[in-house]
Amino acid sequence: MPHVPHALRSTIKPSRANLIHDLKDNVSPDALKTLNPEAAKSQQPSLPTESGSTGSKLESYPCITQKPPPAAFANNTSIASLQVGLGDKIPRWKANTTVNFAALAHGYPKPELAVLAATKLNEAANEWNALDLGIHFAWVEKIDDAAFVLSFAEQRSEGVLAEAFFPSDVDLQTLNVYPAAFRPGTVQYLRNIFLHELGHVLGLRHEFAPERERSAKSVQVGPRNPTSVMGYEFPPRLQASDIDSTKAFYQFSGKELGVRQGRGARGVPLRIVDFSV
Repeated sequence: MPHVPHALRSTIKPSRANLIHDLKDNVSPDALKTLNPEAAKSQQPSLPTESGSTGSKLESYPCITQKPPPAAFANNTSIASLQVGLGDKIPRWKANTTVNFAALAHGYPKPELAVLAATKLNEAANEWNALDLGIHFAWVEKIDDAAFVLSFAEQRSEGVLAEAFFPSDVDLQTLNVYPAAFRPGTVQYLRNIFLHELGHVLGLRHEFAPERERSAKSVQVGPRNPTSVMGYEFPPRLQASDIDSTKAFYQFSGKELGVRQGRGARGVPLRIVDFSV
């Protein structure tokens, strides 16, 4: 087992401390350099423009945290509802959890894009924070203190904007933002993009999950709303139903929630699993 400084061991769980130690041993300091939140906020980055390109706003939200909806769903707005649950459980964060994130400074085509992405992620985080769910997002400088990092990644699939994760006991998660998110006509909505992705980080599924996923069953929370932030309407915006349903989800004190939605669900409730960071 690698040696872990005592100060680091005393503040985070051993497996996470070991992971951070290994990262620092095997990744260059430049690659792990992160933005200082206060310094980045003070820069107030402007949205980039591209000479000679008019750009165009997307008609739908392409996200690969879960599989895209089939083409047959394109004009059907009756399939949307706020969904939670993944596989045989419903993951969420324990009450009064602070989910820290850091933002990598390098890897972007231009340095200013790192600042732009991080500040827009922080704006989206603050919009979720304003709901007082009992879960708080906080921008920190050190990876040592972060539950996840914001990172730029090469385009994984054409048009995909970002990719997040669901609550779990993984020691360090990644929220990737892709080149397509910085295109004219789309970059103006970075905050909205992150608003959707942070919904996944809170444990929210895509609205069409019951009709789309065979193996990953879900549970509907609240009324259906085709314009939900977790739908594919672009740009994603928090709706009143999103606010009410997410609050209900995080205030629910039971151990199971259901019944499951989707093919083969058999009406069995899903077990709630609360994770800490």
